[in-house]
Amino acid sequence: MFKRTLFLILITLLFGPSLVWASLAGEVNQANDLYKQGKFDDALGLYREALGQDDKSGVVKYDFGTAWYKKGDYAKAREYLEKAAQDKNVRIRHQAEYNLGNALYKSGIQKENTNVDEAIKSLQEALGHYGQSLADDPKDSDAQFNEDFVKKEIERLKQKKQQQQQQQNQKQQQQNQQNQQSQQNQENQPKQQENQQQQQANQQKQQENQQFQQDNAKDQKAQQQNVQAQTRQDQKELDRKQAQDLLEDYQQNQEPKKLLNYMPKKIDDRPVLKDW
Repeated sequence: MFKRTLFLILITLLFGPSLVWASLAGEVNQANDLYKQGKFDDALGLYREALGQDDKSGVVKYDFGTAWYKKGDYAKAREYLEKAAQDKNVRIRHQAEYNLGNALYKSGIQKENTNVDEAIKSLQEALGHYGQSLADDPKDSDAQFNEDFVKKEIERLKQKKQQQQQQQNQKQQQQNQQNQQSQQNQENQPKQQENQQQQQANQQKQQENQQFQQDNAKDQKAQQQNVQAQTRQDQKELDRKQAQDLLEDYQQNQEPKKLLNYMPKKIDDRPVLKDW
């Protein structure tokens, strides 16, 4: 197992009180004790007081920046660790570069789900600081491990970015298709309305034609019924007239005329000779 993980911070003062003013040693040591107890706010207050007394101390800047790192304020941590990394002392510079890499990694990985480009940029900067730390101490296995780990993380984020771009492109294509379909629907809407109106007019016309045909059929039927009734009436009148004409003709032509002129003879008074 590696001795120092990506998130492990070395806070303990690596340098004896001889590297700082004697008046600062007590405050710095007390701040370190508070740091070890997890009382970071109290430790930060003492580091701030110490830095106020000696704003050129690379040790205090390093401790102050590292305490901000433990608080989770990576911007503040970066501010003071970058100042500590300018120190002429190689050991201070080495540790400051290492913790700068950690701070930039933590800051970048927090942006993974909101801004993957910024996350990648921050991790690439972290690589640079790990590289500088290794330049000051090539045997630092923790710095080497973190450098290799962050390289893999950068590749992972690049793949994630590519997937996001593909998803965004697909989403954009779908949106463009929807917009085109919506625009086409809007363009076709007047024509569709015109077609619907034409269809409604045609249906109305068909209904009117059907109604006309029905009315015409009723009229024709009524006319046929009237004609039939008139024909029956005419036939009745014809039959009556024919009957009258036949009767008159019969009376004139068929009735015996003798009966009309019949005159009774005188009764014969002679006796009947034979009655058979």
